[in-house]
Amino acid sequence: MRRAAFLLVLIGCSLPSAFAQNGHLTKLPEVRSDAATAQALYEEANNYLDKKFAEFNKQKLTYDPKLDSTTKQEQKDLAARNAALLEARGNLKETDRYYLGMLHHLAGNSDGALKEMRTFIAGVPTGEKAQVARAVVVLHAIKKNLLPEAESVVDTYVKTEPRNLDELYGMETLLADAFNSAKDYERMAKHARGMTKATQLAIESKKLTGYKRDERLFKSASFLADALEKLNQKAAALAVLEDLVRLSVSLPSGNLNKMARVRLANLDPLSDIGKVLKAESPADANPPEIVGTEWIDQKPVKLAELRGKVVLLDFWAHWCGPCRYTFPKLQRWHENYKDEGLVILGLTNYFGHAEGKTLTPPQELAYLREFKKKNRLPYGFVIADSRENDINYGAFSFPMSFLIDRGGRVRFIALGAHESETSKLDKMIKQLLDEPAPERVTATKADGSNKN
Repeated sequence: MRRAAFLLVLIGCSLPSAFAQNGHLTKLPEVRSDAATAQALYEEANNYLDKKFAEFNKQKLTYDPKLDSTTKQEQKDLAARNAALLEARGNLKETDRYYLGMLHHLAGNSDGALKEMRTFIAGVPTGEKAQVARAVVVLHAIKKNLLPEAESVVDTYVKTEPRNLDELYGMETLLADAFNSAKDYERMAKHARGMTKATQLAIESKKLTGYKRDERLFKSASFLADALEKLNQKAAALAVLEDLVRLSVSLPSGNLNKMARVRLANLDPLSDIGKVLKAESPADANPPEIVGTEWIDQKPVKLAELRGKVVLLDFWAHWCGPCRYTFPKLQRWHENYKDEGLVILGLTNYFGHAEGKTLTPPQELAYLREFKKKNRLPYGFVIADSRENDINYGAFSFPMSFLIDRGGRVRFIALGAHESETSKLDKMIKQLLDEPAPERVTATKADGSNKN
């Protein structure tokens, strides 16, 4: 199997679905000749699904679960047939054994995959193929409940190059889940920490961002918190989730913040987010720069130019009912605190419609100008022609607000329009306004430009 496809198996993703071919089942390819190399036999089976799905899509066929299942079984049958052909030759070279192991893996033959990959690793302990072989061993060892072997192989994988961080995360996840099923929560916690480590390394290497990053951070922390709770270490479990909340703010990611706070509340309904966020954040990163195609009643400005002020980024949409519920509060905060250094920016996008009508960008811009006047919103609007701001901030639901302190750090994320949430935001605004600007912050003029 190609490495990318194998990774999907490890982390629980499914391969593309096949489509119906007018009710006719496809025929299995003819067995290749003895002249085909081990690699060619493997690639024939490995590429079978892609080839068949491409044919189905080219014919614009509708989805048929029966043919989907049949086509995948055909791939397994082809892999098993090619594996048998290869085994019959005898006197296989080490690389041949690697491809034989991959054929057994494709065929779902755990015994065959384990036998060949163990032999291959013993002869070729380093290199990319050896690492893939280890991942195959881990997958099939777990299937056969050979957890000590799987754990030992992962330990070796970690110490050997090259490491594929997606592959490592997948193996650690499989082990954490397996030890959970075995009720061995000490080992579950170990591999949950391994999941976290693999995720952190991927983030540091800039290879993991956005929703996928949030999903892995949340899953890793959830596994660890579950293990600690089952070990009667509730305080430690709470600390894991509190750290996740703080990390979500420092990234920042509203999506991760929402998941982390829900999970924390499930474990401790009396948890106080205000107290959680008083602890130092695990990072001191600058928030992503905001982008805007149009600015209404606000000169285009960079966040760096607003250092020394408290900035509230309010993500909203004109079609969002709960967003409108927050307007009076935003009006009041602007009027009460603008002279103390609060800057509110309402971030929204072009959606191509308003009040049941399709609109061009110029028409929607005119609508937003009128909307702003009608609702007496005194702060500036920033309008983007893409979801770049939403993605950068993990703002996938509205309203959502990000409060940035005078030093340029996100300190709080407000989720939704509920009274309890806006009350927390109100309290945080006052708290940050009372904090002095760090000495490193250059004083700014009211319009956001630097003083000389």
